[in-house]
Amino acid sequence: MTQNKFFQSRTAIITLIAACAVVFISLGVRQTFGLFFMDFKKDLGISITNSGLAVGIQMLMWGLTGPIFGAIADKYGGHKAISLAFIFYILGIYFLYNGPNTGLFFQLDLGLLVGIGLGGTAISIPMAIVGKHFPLSNRTIAMSFVTAVGSLGYFASPLYTNYSLNANGWEQTLSVFMFFLIFGLIVSYFVRSPSLNESLEKTNDQTVIEALKEAFGTKSYILLVSGFFVCGFHITLVGTHV
Repeated sequence: MTQNKFFQSRTAIITLIAACAVVFISLGVRQTFGLFFMDFKKDLGISITNSGLAVGIQMLMWGLTGPIFGAIADKYGGHKAISLAFIFYILGIYFLYNGPNTGLFFQLDLGLLVGIGLGGTAISIPMAIVGKHFPLSNRTIAMSFVTAVGSLGYFASPLYTNYSLNANGWEQTLSVFMFFLIFGLIVSYFVRSPSLNESLEKTNDQTVIEALKEAFGTKSYILLVSGFFVCGFHITLVGTHV
């Protein structure tokens, strides 16, 4: 009978709701940076080219640090990995509006720090943790909730940002984002990996090296990763410059 239930435990319900909130905030804030470029150019002297470079660095750091936060989540718990990432994200946004935020510091703030933050707070880590709370029969549905809420963040956040930039200015808008991220940091405490009693998967003692060998030995994985180079390029280009 237990396997027929959508939610296997109370922790699964809390984790799903918290993960949705985390992804909504993380991806929502990330989707708005292109709207700030003219203000960055006017007030900070940052060219469109340098703004685009910062977003490029951000995307690279997002991808490079994702596996690191995944390893942290597996070893120490999902909430610790996401909380650590939110600290980087918050610092990046704080320095971006409060300084230092010109020249190389702009690349460090928007590119390095925010990129590292996305590596642990964006879709992959929260969704993977949610998946561990559900059996295979319901896992896809549960994970799709997280994806859908993340897409809602993509839609809603630029609308608010456009209004706030006109009404309050870019610095005030970023300060509001920082408080959203602090709320996400608090909520991330509840995105917890299942305990041994709650886990629906067998204990896996696979090392990082073994996991990498298995991944790169799987044709489907290589094709999927290769596809993201095309998908990510187009989405980032549109979200940043269009």
